[in-house]
Amino acid sequence: MIRRPPRSTQSRSSAASDVYKRQVRIRHVDREQWSRAAPLFRDYNYRQLWAFGEACARRVGAVSEHVAVLRGDEIIGLADVRVRRVPLLGTGIAYVTGGPLVRTDDGHEAERLEGSLRALAAEYVGRRSLLLRIAPALGPAQWNAQQDAVFRTCGFQAASTPAPYRTMVVDIDRPLDVIRKGLAQKWRNCLNRSEREKLTIRSGQAVDLFDEFERLYDELIRRKQFDVDLDAVFYGRVQRELTDGDRFHVSLADLEGCAVAGHVSSMLGDTCVYLLGASTEDGLRTKAAYLLQWHAIETAVRQGKRWYDLGGIDQETNPGVYHFKQGMGGADIAAPGPFELRPDGMKGSVALAGERVYRLIRGPRRTRTR
Repeated sequence: MIRRPPRSTQSRSSAASDVYKRQVRIRHVDREQWSRAAPLFRDYNYRQLWAFGEACARRVGAVSEHVAVLRGDEIIGLADVRVRRVPLLGTGIAYVTGGPLVRTDDGHEAERLEGSLRALAAEYVGRRSLLLRIAPALGPAQWNAQQDAVFRTCGFQAASTPAPYRTMVVDIDRPLDVIRKGLAQKWRNCLNRSEREKLTIRSGQAVDLFDEFERLYDELIRRKQFDVDLDAVFYGRVQRELTDGDRFHVSLADLEGCAVAGHVSSMLGDTCVYLLGASTEDGLRTKAAYLLQWHAIETAVRQGKRWYDLGGIDQETNPGVYHFKQGMGGADIAAPGPFELRPDGMKGSVALAGERVYRLIRGPRRTRTR
């Protein structure tokens, strides 16, 4: 039997901590095992959802491998690793995004991260001669700094791609009235106005709610003429493959019985993450996006979440969305990494060259931060 990670927040003796110095190993796990273990980690996030990883892998001709890092029979980390090989050359890229999952708030996260990184490096870099690239999960500022230090201790270097994840994070581990007072005055005024409109909200995890949102999003795409790498169609497919508890949370604002705005978020671990939003002209007029954002905060607080990640910012290419998110009173923060570890010899360079060719074939995409 595989034991769950320790949950105690009490400090341990140095003798007890020696368990984190023992031999680590990797075991591939099935979906049932993953579904039991992943929610035990506080950094569980949508990028480490079983269905999300498999869907991302299919898009690029990769294979999604779900592995547990073990010491004895104790899981100390989990990682969905997407592997894309360069044909005939014996190398490729192993990519982890939003992982490995290691955080349980018991004081031993750094040791578990180091053990997980060394196990992943031994398997994917050492044994299989792949370039290992990891974009770890965003966490509290102190943990982000610890992650950076552990990655470098394990020999990882900064990767040139993808771009570092920068976002705004609202502390929602506070009473709702305190959170509301932290909103910028202009933002709060828009919320007040929206609350006076004749808007009603429907929310939940049902697939049919996502179908309604997808129609709103398609209308937005046609009106604004922009592309995103992972759009509502992609997330809708993932939603259909997810099980209860892991599904995305969908909220729709109705005006006179018709949906005029929608909001999609993921509520896993200790963080709510804003994924997608869309508004019609009536939604814009009634400021429905403000009401939906506040509804997401209320829902996340009821579920005991500590943070609301606003889903990325780009002040240069999308200043309007940047200022909207800035008004919610969050902290501007960047996730550590991404990092990579290359195999010895020429195989690391070959893997990178193969990736560049793939990107050239795929072509540039016009993207827009949510």
